[in-house]
Amino acid sequence: MVPALTMCALQILLLLLSGENAPLDRPLPVPGTDELYQYDDGTAYWISWAGLYRSVWFNTLDFGPWSDVYLNNLEFWFYHHASYPWDTASFYAELYNGDAAAPVTQLDQTSIMAVHYAPCYANYGSPIMTGQNFWSVENTEMSSGGWPSILGDNSPNPVDHSFYSDDFIVWIPWVPGGIGLEQETWASVKALYSRRSLTTPGCCDFMIRANSLVMR
Repeated sequence: MVPALTMCALQILLLLLSGENAPLDRPLPVPGTDELYQYDDGTAYWISWAGLYRSVWFNTLDFGPWSDVYLNNLEFWFYHHASYPWDTASFYAELYNGDAAAPVTQLDQTSIMAVHYAPCYANYGSPIMTGQNFWSVENTEMSSGGWPSILGDNSPNPVDHSFYSDDFIVWIPWVPGGIGLEQETWASVKALYSRRSLTTPGCCDFMIRANSLVMR
């Protein structure tokens, strides 16, 4: 039996070796507005097709002194690189309540066509109220290889907010290209284990944002 700690460490290393991430030819700006909740820094460095599901976990207290918010939409940014062609542009934009460990209760699922280097929206006819912790998910079940590939930044955060999963049970922090791991030994990588995943200083963020204009 492989210990859970070792298994999660192996999953991180497999991601680094699997070729499921690629750097952009040059950094690209990804504009936002004051109304957006976002953890990315607004500059894209990477594309990723890691996992069947890619998600950003939002804690509303990171953005103000309120626990519940009403979301108008989710915003996703994709990039169709000629060297990594998509087999489909279709995906499901999903919204869940949950906790810091995983998405739990689905609030919405919207089918969307991804567009190259432009905002793609899951718009809600009526704002959807979430709890303090909610998850925005790119579900790529319509693809055979995790497409469309999403954009991500290059700025590690002290708390992991972007994750990928193949089974919707184990969520692994997104660590593109081993950022933050180059100076780490195998022992120190394992020492970074936290809850069901590895917390590392190299976890960056997918460009998945949430828009809320009505708050309580």
